[in-house]
Amino acid sequence: MRSLMLALSLVVLGVSPAAAQVATPASSGGLPDDFQGKVQYFGNHSGEVRATVPGTPRRTETKCPKREGGCPELIGGSFQAELEFDGDIVRGQYRGTGGMRPSTLIGRRDGANCRLFDTTDGSVWSGRCDREAFIGTVRSVPNAPEQIELAFETVGVNTVDFYERDRKRELIAAYDRFGGVAFGDGAGEARLDAILQLQGYFVDPGQAYRPGTLRNVERESQKKNSPIYSVYGDYTRMDGASAWARARFEYDRFVCIETSVEPGYCRVIDPVAPTIDPNEDFFAVLGLPSATQEF
Repeated sequence: MRSLMLALSLVVLGVSPAAAQVATPASSGGLPDDFQGKVQYFGNHSGEVRATVPGTPRRTETKCPKREGGCPELIGGSFQAELEFDGDIVRGQYRGTGGMRPSTLIGRRDGANCRLFDTTDGSVWSGRCDREAFIGTVRSVPNAPEQIELAFETVGVNTVDFYERDRKRELIAAYDRFGGVAFGDGAGEARLDAILQLQGYFVDPGQAYRPGTLRNVERESQKKNSPIYSVYGDYTRMDGASAWARARFEYDRFVCIETSVEPGYCRVIDPVAPTIDPNEDFFAVLGLPSATQEF
């Protein structure tokens, strides 16, 4: 939330990024080593660019009295980037104001430490990259037409975990298939299979119900013909282990389900299917151009 408010103050309120002094968050937003997803960042950049080859177009309107070029240019302004993580492989794109040209990045990370290479000029981007921040420096490779010395500092404003996103999509599809039975009418004995199908999305995949293995289903209640009852059944998990389940009902309304995976805990399953935010691009939500779109 702090990152979101900072980005909104920079963009919506028109605060100059260079003057905003983006705070460096504590390194508590680390990404798992096997993380697959993307993080969007917003902040600022500042530095110096020096052309080493005569005729290299200048990035700003400042004049260079040297006929052969070589005058340093001070650049700086807002900076937005998007990094996509596939384990330790990192790909990204960025853009900025004040003389920064949009391009793409590729490289690797070791924990929260990134070493990326610009695909346009080969410059090296080194620094911290995680859920909360993308902070570091840019240095050109020797003999590049432009020599860049740049510092950038951003905060993470949006994270998309591809595994969680895909898992949620699967859960939504499961609601379409089984929700009508699980949360519908009728005796609980006929609905336990559908309930277990949904329950499997809230535990580790190996601990989920293996479809078609439900057996020994029976009703349990303290009084004969009581409207408050449980339905017990045995089943096999996806990892091959044996398991049991006990779903509770009140007047045939499903209340919760307890399993041997979570003994002593009766899990309530929301009868309303989850939704996915269609706007994965934080910059688009704010009306900003994409990270690679040129000015």
